[in-house]
Amino acid sequence: MIEALSPRERIDGFIREMPKAELHVHLEGAVLPETLLSLAKKHGVDLPARDLDGIREFYTFIDFDHFVRVYMKINDCLVTPEDVGLITEELGNEAARQNIRYLEVTISPGTLVYIHGMSFDEILEQINAGAERARTKHGVRMQWVLDIIRDMPPHIREAGAKFAIDAMDRGIVALGLGGTESRFPPEEFTDLFRMARNAGLPGTPHAGETAGPESIWNALQLLDAVRIGHGVRAIEDPWLVEHLAESQIPLEISPTSNICIGVFDSWEEHPFRTLYDAGITVTVNSDDPPMFNTSLTQEYRELVDRFGFTVPELEEITLDAVTHSFLPESEKRAMAAEFRSEFAELRAKFGIDVD
Repeated sequence: MIEALSPRERIDGFIREMPKAELHVHLEGAVLPETLLSLAKKHGVDLPARDLDGIREFYTFIDFDHFVRVYMKINDCLVTPEDVGLITEELGNEAARQNIRYLEVTISPGTLVYIHGMSFDEILEQINAGAERARTKHGVRMQWVLDIIRDMPPHIREAGAKFAIDAMDRGIVALGLGGTESRFPPEEFTDLFRMARNAGLPGTPHAGETAGPESIWNALQLLDAVRIGHGVRAIEDPWLVEHLAESQIPLEISPTSNICIGVFDSWEEHPFRTLYDAGITVTVNSDDPPMFNTSLTQEYRELVDRFGFTVPELEEITLDAVTHSFLPESEKRAMAAEFRSEFAELRAKFGIDVD
């Protein structure tokens, strides 16, 4: 009975059932642990883990460079385009379990092109096939942010940017920039992002995660970023905080990820609440959920438990994800209206008073 639930249990029920949208989740980082073990066995990849407990230990990170090494080991297990299609479908299945209706998924095909010799075309073909299977089963919709990995050779990075432009009619909605931010600053990628921008493909690079505010400034000024992946270190520069609030450039924040790779040493240090209170548009995301033992649903719980967010604030953050997605405006309006209606129904169901 709903009446027997505590106020916190009612909010948890609301979070569990609320419709959601996610703007920052990596396909390769979302591989389910059991699937990773299966693919490693199938392809003869020597993982430093033989069971789920071993995977959990494997996913204990020292710092960002260690995280990258683990991430690359995951890519070693994605040997065929069909493997990529499988993990895409599984991501859609997991999204449906959490009532995530729409995802903008970051994909890094250049890594697989470089490691395994696949082609960009066959990778995207299988990604779209996996997404279509999930959409047919669950109604979950996914589109793609093609990430240029900073650490890849220049010819792979350029090929990825050109492919993203050519594939704008096949679900690619933005150009991203991931990898080792501290060693490869935004200014090295100005030409590629200008090329994409001139073709009508927006940029949403990672910045202000493992490098400081200057990385965000350069992403905005040199790459013309319309969203920032992570961006949490904006908190170190009051002028940048003010600029982000005034310009309403959204930050795609993944709190658990930030803690796990040591961007902040504790939840008490994490600036999510401070950035929100400063008027910056923030969205909440899971980044690489199995790698950080989280989910989008869990990230919403953390907003309540760690930062004291209320149900109306959770609704606002969710609607901001819809508003700042790369969906057509008519689809954004329809999705936002649908979400608002369901929010009202869930508040009534769980007896949540927002007055």
